[in-house]
Amino acid sequence: MPHDYQPRISASTLNDPLRAVEFMNGDAGRIFRTAGIGPGDLEGEIGLQKFVAFCEHASDQLGLPDFGWRVGSVFDLQNLGTLGDFIQQAPTLGAALSLFRNAFPMVQSDSEMRLSTEAGKALLTYRILDARIWPRQQDAELTLSVLHSLVRSAAGPDWRPDLLSLEHESSALQHRSAAGPRCPVQFAAASNTLVFPAVLLDLPLADSDSPAFKAASQSIVRSARQNEREAPVAVRVRRELLMRIGRESFEQTVIATALGMSRRTLRRKLEEEGQKFSRLLAGCRMEIAKRMLRAPGAQLHDISERLGYSEVSAFERAFRQREGATPSQYRKQASGGGAGDGAAGLDTGSK
Repeated sequence: MPHDYQPRISASTLNDPLRAVEFMNGDAGRIFRTAGIGPGDLEGEIGLQKFVAFCEHASDQLGLPDFGWRVGSVFDLQNLGTLGDFIQQAPTLGAALSLFRNAFPMVQSDSEMRLSTEAGKALLTYRILDARIWPRQQDAELTLSVLHSLVRSAAGPDWRPDLLSLEHESSALQHRSAAGPRCPVQFAAASNTLVFPAVLLDLPLADSDSPAFKAASQSIVRSARQNEREAPVAVRVRRELLMRIGRESFEQTVIATALGMSRRTLRRKLEEEGQKFSRLLAGCRMEIAKRMLRAPGAQLHDISERLGYSEVSAFERAFRQREGATPSQYRKQASGGGAGDGAAGLDTGSK
């Protein structure tokens, strides 16, 4: 498992954020330097952390707390390459969003997009799985704004979501209703989610008559899944763990099945990479725990329950053993410092 592994995103997704900075007379060069972006990052793929940092620094420099939402509202789907082209050719909104969800790994790794229906509502969810990439407010709002615009293209200009949920603790969107989604906004949620009537999924998209859509979309999804399978097994395990912790079973056999292999095969492949399932699980749990401990108001009981510990004491003991401090001590230290403890590298070792 490479210790310098980083989540990636297509460099072309920077086109519209960069264009917005230049249009508003921002100092793009300075933002690039602050985000650690060099000339070699502008072709092919770029580190996801660098993209997220660019959006955060652009928001700060321009004094636009809703920078991400503004950029997302005018985002050109052709920045996504072939995927963007065929999203626009989908026969219905549901087909477009399903393709977006299934092929998203082609554009951005180590992230999650979900589309589900529940009690007549559609839930369109997005989040970066690596909790160490933080803050990521502008990225989350940019992506949700892109999805919001796609729904709006089918539902009409007067459409409003039923609810917008955000991972972060506050947002300009609640204060600037004219520039935002114009709907109730919920903060400190488990993921970033747009909620709207499921019946909208059947709406046709404009200029959607493309006989090649079905075959092309299947090919794109196959390519996206192949890209995911080519990642080191430890990376794939980690992605599954971060998607499942706090939501569904993350037992080793379940993870192995999700990756298309037996528990024994998974153990063997991890050993070949110098890894153990228990070490990866502990690392993911601590990553989520530290992010939650930095959020105001999060209770130890809630954190412990989300991470799957039977008792708070078991969580406290595991945290102290791995981090060298109790959860309360870590929270006190973090509240007086920065927003995180590193984001770019994948921590694969034990403490």
